Amino acid sequence: MVSTQEAIAIAEICVYIPTFVLTLVVVFRHGFKKQFGWIYLAIFCIVRLAGAGFKIAQTHNPDNKTDIEWAAILQSVGLSPLLLASLGLLKRVTDEVSNHVRSENNAFAGYAANSGLVNIVAKRATANSRRSRIIQITALPAMIALALCIVGGTDEADTDASDISNGKKYMKIGILIFGAIYLLLCALVIITMKDVGNAMHGEKRIYFAVLTALPFLAVRLLYSVLAAFSNNKDFSIFGGKPLIQLFMGVVEEFVIVCIYTLVGLTCNKSVY
Repeated sequence: MVSTQEAIAIAEICVYIPTFVLTLVVVFRHGFKKQFGWIYLAIFCIVRLAGAGFKIAQTHNPDNKTDIEWAAILQSVGLSPLLLASLGLLKRVTDEVSNHVRSENNAFAGYAANSGLVNIVAKRATANSRRSRIIQITALPAMIALALCIVGGTDEADTDASDISNGKKYMKIGILIFGAIYLLLCALVIITMKDVGNAMHGEKRIYFAVLTALPFLAVRLLYSVLAAFSNNKDFSIFGGKPLIQLFMGVVEEFVIVCIYTLVGLTCNKSVY
């Protein structure tokens, strides 16, 4: 009889194989640059497919330490590519708006210089550029958090009490960094809201896709926070309740990937 955990893993394989193909279409359409965000969707699909494979292997070989370890690690690192994808898509919106504003600057230069309108537009473009730079820099702590979660998951799977303690510490630090990145993402989304009116229709769709994904990211982050900081074993990445994982992790992740993939298939390639 198939266990709940194995059934979830099989379902993940069934949905992420076609989703991975669609994300590849999006990546080839928009480009492989990491700053665009699309590439992280494909990476996330690979991570989920590999994690599901280890979960299935774990249910058939419950004493295999490697399967247990990697199933848990790959489950815990899902936040990183989703946050990076969100930041990358928001950066595209910011860059497009900034370039559009600069174009307006050039158009108005001939007759609006004395009114100060050009200076106002130029300042807005500069502010957007700084915001874009902040988004780009944020990728570094996201990668650091990812590394900490991998190391933490590896140590937690050990039998040595000292390694387990260190693993929990690294995992908590990694999740806290993810939490800080999420809060920064929310702040940037709110700040960008005032510029969305200047964006082209495709960029507006991307912005609202990121905005829509924020609540789902919040639930996924909450699941990781509970897994790292709560003493309730139901949320543990090692032997936690599969249904909690399903409704606080798997579903949210898939919804976010679907939202981003759909907007990637329907919006035009960036010209900048």
